[in-house]
Amino acid sequence: MGHNFSYKKTALLASTILMSGAIISQPAYSQDADKTEDVIYVTAQKRTSDLQDVSLSLNVLGNKQMEDLNINGFDDYVYFLPTVSFQSSRPGTSQIYMRGISSGGDGVHSGSMPSVGIYLDEQPITTINQILDLHMYDIARIETLAGPQGTLFGASSEAGTMRIITNQPVIGEFSAGYDVAGNIVAHGEAGGTIEAFANFPIADNAAIRLVGWHEKDGGYIDNIPASITFPASGITKTNASLVENNYNDTKTTGGRALLKMDLNENWVVTPGITYQEEVSTGSFAHDPDRIGDLNSTTFAPIKYDENWYQATLTVEGNVAGLDVIYAGAYLDRHVVSSDDYIGYAEYLSSLYADYGYNCLYYNADGVTCADPTQFTTGDEYFKRQSHEFRIQTPQDERLRAIAGVFFQKQKHDFDLQWIVPGMQSSQSVIEGGHTTWQTKQVREDRDYAAFTEISFDITDKLTALGGMRYYKYRNSLYGFNGFLAHCTGQYINGSFVQIAAADGGEPQYPCFDTKILDDEQKDTGQIYKANLTYTIDDDKLVYLTYSQGFRPGGVNRARVPNVPGYQPDKVYNYEFGWKTTWLDNRLRFNGAVYYMEWKDVQISFLDFAVSPLTIIQNVGGSRTYGTEFDLVLSATDQLTLSFSGSYNDAKLTSPYSRSVGGSVLAPIGTKMPYVPSLQFTAVARYEDEIAGIPAFGQASISHTGQTWNDLDVGIRQNQAAYTILNLSVGVSKDDMTFTIFADNVTDTRAEIVRNYPGFPSLIDNTIFTNRPRTIGFRFGQRF
Repeated sequence: MGHNFSYKKTALLASTILMSGAIISQPAYSQDADKTEDVIYVTAQKRTSDLQDVSLSLNVLGNKQMEDLNINGFDDYVYFLPTVSFQSSRPGTSQIYMRGISSGGDGVHSGSMPSVGIYLDEQPITTINQILDLHMYDIARIETLAGPQGTLFGASSEAGTMRIITNQPVIGEFSAGYDVAGNIVAHGEAGGTIEAFANFPIADNAAIRLVGWHEKDGGYIDNIPASITFPASGITKTNASLVENNYNDTKTTGGRALLKMDLNENWVVTPGITYQEEVSTGSFAHDPDRIGDLNSTTFAPIKYDENWYQATLTVEGNVAGLDVIYAGAYLDRHVVSSDDYIGYAEYLSSLYADYGYNCLYYNADGVTCADPTQFTTGDEYFKRQSHEFRIQTPQDERLRAIAGVFFQKQKHDFDLQWIVPGMQSSQSVIEGGHTTWQTKQVREDRDYAAFTEISFDITDKLTALGGMRYYKYRNSLYGFNGFLAHCTGQYINGSFVQIAAADGGEPQYPCFDTKILDDEQKDTGQIYKANLTYTIDDDKLVYLTYSQGFRPGGVNRARVPNVPGYQPDKVYNYEFGWKTTWLDNRLRFNGAVYYMEWKDVQISFLDFAVSPLTIIQNVGGSRTYGTEFDLVLSATDQLTLSFSGSYNDAKLTSPYSRSVGGSVLAPIGTKMPYVPSLQFTAVARYEDEIAGIPAFGQASISHTGQTWNDLDVGIRQNQAAYTILNLSVGVSKDDMTFTIFADNVTDTRAEIVRNYPGFPSLIDNTIFTNRPRTIGFRFGQRF
């Protein structure tokens, strides 16, 4: 497809599109994007294509645009992806959703896999629970592929796929740069970042790219004085030792190294490693209605310490005219955490008091009531290896094909403990400790797949594509969860049998060895994709797509009887899209409309009347009617404007109940949780010279409509809509750039998650919110 306009206009329009952070119905720039007067090459479908020839709905943020928008991490860029909704309780614990495929309960250690797949370059980094919150520096772009991407990207891409593409080493060229920034948060502390990169040629055929960063985000939530009296024992607890202003700060430190070697004219090898540690303290929730804006009351230390590394290897070659690619990775993630759980202790104390009991727990003397204050600890190890091998035919042929095989193995070894410091150790699940409940389990997920996509040019204007993925999975969960009574018994013929202490049972330490939970789920199947693309002229095309996505099933960790494992769920997508340019390529209007069916929906729920653990089950289905669009205008040589957004109407198509014939918790037509009907982003950027110095001014607005925090209509709460305004101005000269920015100018309090803990509690009914108004500067230099 040819375009007869100048490089200047091409670059201006491309930068405008990337700047918008909008729904863009096209792929992003490739890692080695080659701009010419006529073509911008892209790789969103795992092969190089002309930007305007790819029939795909994609949201993209480029390197420059992330810098212009002051983006450092997930909590920054997610607001500029109008196809994406999310929930988050603190840095590193977010879950994301696309196109209304959300039941609101993902993120459980032994629960559903995410419905959106995450990739770092060619390698997946989708974890069993929560995304990796990679610091965004020296990143080429973020691609968000909307709709099921199951044929090419497999399990957990049933609603879409997000790809984070890093800047790659450049052979034969030295380049380097650094950036420093400082900021002050309204009602809070100061923060800042130090970042740097360098690209070194180390031989005629090799180069290495090194990147490093350190960021400190200042706190803005105060832990204020509070006390609580437990109904059963009358014991009063205060948080005097933990009272602190601005106690929810975060520090992130990491680095990345990529080595690129041209073995010969046909083969390129790129090994790499990325490491990051993120430590956050305090609560990121407040309780404005009960105790005031940006205030919280916690009674135990709260901390989340995550460190991870991913080693990768990409091999690209050509054999007999066929492109051959191998992408492998090994991910190692360790999370240590602690959290306050006094709200549950208060609830349980009230329950005991209603039944006439005086104590929840006893001191070592077995007579005096112990302080029932609880906190939780987590010690989690996550390991993942993945391997993909694929072959691609030449792209300039009338018949084109891509085929490959994929394998991954994930292991999540987690030890979660509910600790009561005052309890007698003889009742502890941990020998000699003070643990009232432990969940110590190992989850292993294995995935195998073979996939292909074949395209054929029926005519010069009409192209057909068909794709299929065969998958096989085997997911297991084994270990222990429970009180001491659940590992009190005897081993009979080598197997643990639970026997009450009164009947002669004895504690069998360590409780994990009893392995009272040991089960697996496995299945095989196929998913499909079909697409027709019609090129109207050099500047316009339309397409029709039918695609499928799926998530594998798994094992429930519940201790209650008659709770089976959960089965796969699937998404069926019917989509019409268009990509057009007008007004001599100064106006671009792209978009898509779609209908999606979600069948056998995996829903997680926590109901203490059923089980003290989250349970996952398959229930009925839902559907989404939606549209996403992007409108970009190069108004003048200096001014670019963009407006983009999405609309999703996602509702149940069958009633939600937790058992056959049980009470209906959500009737047909109930809106799905964490799905805003309307999201949009608008960006205006003006560039000109002031006294001969290039300067710019930028304003961006992101809006998220109201959502619900649960599917159960009896307990769910409305989360209010919010709009965030960011402003920035800056100058650049001699490869130096200085920017002043103001994020969240109106100091808006977003209701990201209205927390419902699963039991009545005033303390735990909090709201996780965003960062208040932040004003700062950024200075960078390139060499």
